[in-house]
Amino acid sequence: MNAQEILQQYETLREAVRDAKLPTLESKTYDLSVKIETLTTVGSVYAALDSFKPSAGWLDYQSGKQLFLKSPLEINTDYDMLLNVEVANSNASLHVRYNGQGGWLVTRYDYNEGNDYLADTVKHFASFDKTGNTTLQYLRFWKIQEDVLGVNPVFACFTGFGGKS
Repeated sequence: MNAQEILQQYETLREAVRDAKLPTLESKTYDLSVKIETLTTVGSVYAALDSFKPSAGWLDYQSGKQLFLKSPLEINTDYDMLLNVEVANSNASLHVRYNGQGGWLVTRYDYNEGNDYLADTVKHFASFDKTGNTTLQYLRFWKIQEDVLGVNPVFACFTGFGGKS
């Protein structure tokens, strides 16, 4: 059974048992490509961010945070060491995590309509944005896994900022 068939069955169940208040899934299913690499210099991380051409995201440094929305990313090196990054463009998300050993784990998620994954939108409160975009939004991907019973969440990709939660 592919994700599209599961989505159809899920929506039928959600309609039949409205009192259960099952969460809304995205109306389409996806294919997802995940590429993970470790980079050993902050310069190589900044180069990866630049080539990704993000449209929105956040960067977390040792001494501050940087947000950008609908504008080109401009790196601010005044905040000391880079620790975490989540940026997005139209069909991809790039996440960076400092590994504590002098390197950064860089994970790129590319997604398009397909048949392998179900998805839902998740919002997390983000009090540091004063522009009214007070949530971080993620597309959470669900997949059937042979060694685990049912459909389970496997990845969450930052997709941008949203309005008040």
